[in-house]
Amino acid sequence: MKKQQKFGSRKGATFIEYALLAGLVAIVVAAAAMFFGDDLKELFGATGKQTESVKAGVDKVDLHSTLDKANEKSK
Repeated sequence: MKKQQKFGSRKGATFIEYALLAGLVAIVVAAAAMFFGDDLKELFGATGKQTESVKAGVDKVDLHSTLDKANEKSK
């Protein structure tokens, strides 16, 4: 009990500890972004191109006529 009175509240210390931890996490994220940045850019670029390709293929398909044909076959 005397220690707590001597050093006071831990609220300020806890806040500083969390602030230091958040700063460390920010530094690690920034370093990872610098290290992996080009690889991630290529990965997301390739994924975007594939998505556009799939979208173009889907846009070409007439789903209503395809569904109508499937319904006629099932009768």
